[in-house]
Amino acid sequence: MKTFFLFALTLLLSVTAARAGQSTAGVIKSLEGKAAILRDGRQIEAKIGDTLHVGDTVTTEATGSAGIMLEDNTLVSLGPGSRLDLNDFAFEPQNGLFAVAIKLIKGSFAYMSGIIGHLAPEKIRIETPDAVIAVHGTRFLVNVEDAR
Repeated sequence: MKTFFLFALTLLLSVTAARAGQSTAGVIKSLEGKAAILRDGRQIEAKIGDTLHVGDTVTTEATGSAGIMLEDNTLVSLGPGSRLDLNDFAFEPQNGLFAVAIKLIKGSFAYMSGIIGHLAPEKIRIETPDAVIAVHGTRFLVNVEDAR
């Protein structure tokens, strides 16, 4: 019994340490239809409450949409048939670390900045296949047509 307890505790600590190594960026707050998270070469069906990490890609199907809240309360609403890469995120105000870097590959999204947009708007980078958006306001809508 004691051996089992030690094994379970070791397993729990190693899982916690592995998760701590991943940089949490946000969470899926709402879903309509189907969406997926692409992480480390795997596709995971998105569910409300799923955690998003730096390096994740979120996709929505042709009839799907997803609401994402980043750790600094930034809101991103993905429209149908969208693909969004979460390239960088840092929110450590106590250390002066701020970063938001997202790229809309296709589809549409609405953006409403959170705390980083107010404290360090120059640290926000929004990319599309054709442009980089500088965030001087707090809200905007982007649509990227499929280049086919």
